[in-house]
Amino acid sequence: MHVQPYDNLLAGFQSHVVTREVIVAPNQELSVGQVFELDENGQAIASTTAENAYGIMADAIATGGTAAKSVYYAAGEFNKHKVILPVDAEFAKYDQSLRKIGIFLNDVVKAEEAY
Repeated sequence: MHVQPYDNLLAGFQSHVVTREVIVAPNQELSVGQVFELDENGQAIASTTAENAYGIMADAIATGGTAAKSVYYAAGEFNKHKVILPVDAEFAKYDQSLRKIGIFLNDVVKAEEAY
């Protein structure tokens, strides 16, 4: 299982970060940090509604015509400014839905650079 690093996606370690495998549906292009849901076959697809949010992608993947395995975050604390939601999504709805499954979207404070 390979998880690509993603700058500033993780936002803390008060909650355990949990990763799991998922099958991504054919013809999907999902980015690291993108919220996804499961289709009728239990395969990952781009999120369309907050109520169906299932997790956050930990790996970028483009499946083409065949489903493929990938990795996602099932729980943890994440930077709300780096998580990818659908265009025109209401953040508050996604925040509430994701909290119910152990994913917390937090604001982060950028550390000052030491000179």
